[in-house]
Amino acid sequence: MIARRRRPAAAAVELALVLPLLALFVAMIVDYARVLHATQVLDSAADDAAAYATKTAVNPSATDPGTTAACAAGAALNPPLRADQVTITTSGGMTTVTVVYDFPLILSFLSPGGVSLQRTVCRATTPQAGD
Repeated sequence: MIARRRRPAAAAVELALVLPLLALFVAMIVDYARVLHATQVLDSAADDAAAYATKTAVNPSATDPGTTAACAAGAALNPPLRADQVTITTSGGMTTVTVVYDFPLILSFLSPGGVSLQRTVCRATTPQAGD
C-alpha cells in the first residue's frame, strides 16, 4: 500500500486560482441579467410612449405625453430614463418612438462606457375627429 502525503495547502492554492474566474463569471451573469431587465423596461417605455403619442399625434405637442409616459416607465432604471433619450416622430399616419439608453456595466473594463441599448416601436396614428 502506498502512503499518501497530506497536502493541506493544495486546496487553498486551488481555491485561490479558481475563485477569481468564478467571481468573473458570476459578475458576467449579473451584468447579462441587468441588461436583459433594462431591455424589457425600454420595450415597455417605448410601447407606452407610442400608445400615448398615437392618440394625440395631430396635436403639435404630441410628443409631450409620450415622452412623459416613457420616462415614467423608465424610472425603474438606474440611472433613470431621461426625456432627451426618447425620440417621437410622426409622418404619413405612422408614429415612430425610439428610445436610446446608455447602460453602465458592472464589468466596465469589458466595454468601457457601457452598452448602448435602443428600442423602436412604430404604430399607426389614431384618427382624430374631423379627419
